[in-house]
Amino acid sequence: MNVISSSKILLIEACNFVNAPQGGQLTAARMLMKAFGSQLALCGWTDDPKVRLGRWHKRKIDGVEFDFFATAFMPCNQPSRPVLPARFTAWLQFKRYARPILSCGIRTILTQEPVVMMALPFRLGQRVCYWFPGTVPALSISRYAWAKRFSSLFDQHLNRKLQEHKALLLAAADAEAISSLMRRAEGVLNGCEIRTFPTRVDTSVFRPYANACSHVERRVALDLPREAHPLIVTSGRLHRAKGWPLLLAAFEEFSKRNPAAHLVFVGDGSDRKALEQAIIDENLAGTVSLVGFQSQEKLAAYLQAADLFVMGSEKEGWCTSLVEALACGLPIVTTLFSSADTLVRDGVNGFVVVREPAEFADAMNKALQLSGVREYSLEAVMPYALCTLRNDLTSALGL
Repeated sequence: MNVISSSKILLIEACNFVNAPQGGQLTAARMLMKAFGSQLALCGWTDDPKVRLGRWHKRKIDGVEFDFFATAFMPCNQPSRPVLPARFTAWLQFKRYARPILSCGIRTILTQEPVVMMALPFRLGQRVCYWFPGTVPALSISRYAWAKRFSSLFDQHLNRKLQEHKALLLAAADAEAISSLMRRAEGVLNGCEIRTFPTRVDTSVFRPYANACSHVERRVALDLPREAHPLIVTSGRLHRAKGWPLLLAAFEEFSKRNPAAHLVFVGDGSDRKALEQAIIDENLAGTVSLVGFQSQEKLAAYLQAADLFVMGSEKEGWCTSLVEALACGLPIVTTLFSSADTLVRDGVNGFVVVREPAEFADAMNKALQLSGVREYSLEAVMPYALCTLRNDLTSALGL
């Protein structure tokens, strides 16, 4: 096997680095690829059945050629809830190919995937960096009810592996969330330094709408009702932990004062059918749209067409969706979770509220009346812009 340049960074993820599976970890991987280009080597899934598994290849993504190791063939149209949990199958894949993955000659290894830390026997001289995609226990929001029972054991095993590998720990979370993580670790991570390291946003894609055309024209281009006003957008995985029941109830309350309002869910997930049924049950079919997973460019278009962004999550890390809305200069109403009260300043660019539909709806009305939101947001988003990622991560890794 050809040894790859040791100056590279090996990014190992349970994804195909293009469009699956949807979520914040894929978005962060894509940001890393944009920031570092071919200085990254990639290890993960392929959607090309012709690619030999367990081998290093050259793979071109978005015009950039990467050294690439394929651990599994995963077509893009995988079921949203496979028979076996994706984390279990990913663990088997990484375990199977551990030796050729780690024999590539690269000394700096980066991952956001906990099972990578559990499956791979990292070697002396390899610097391992684990970037927590959030500090919420990984299995606590699993799609499988039985898996939640093992949440504590899973985290204990992960923490022991992080300590064993002497990993550099970065967390897409605020200081309070990191403190909570350390308490849950019950001393296992006491010798580890965990640094706040927010997710980033590509401000060349996510930015306020630049053209002079009206909101009506923007909405027509997205196949949304011409008369929709105000247009409210939320984005992310469709899961109860992301708060869609709260958003639906708050929107129903909000619509009493704003009968022409329209709510758009951008994203997909295991709760899609439940959300569709709830929309029908509440007679909201004409005023709530589910548009599914969208590319970064299309998601930005929805945000640029919107008047307000809302988020109802119970738990988050450093919320990518909030950063994207901030970059587009939108007023934001959100529940309180890690990063929310850092990104949203009450009465300035939005409101952080309790999980109560009437109060949430009231905050939505107030947020639409705020002035100077765009100016404040464009300045506030700069520390989280993609252009800062390369320097910040290189410094953290000591490269």
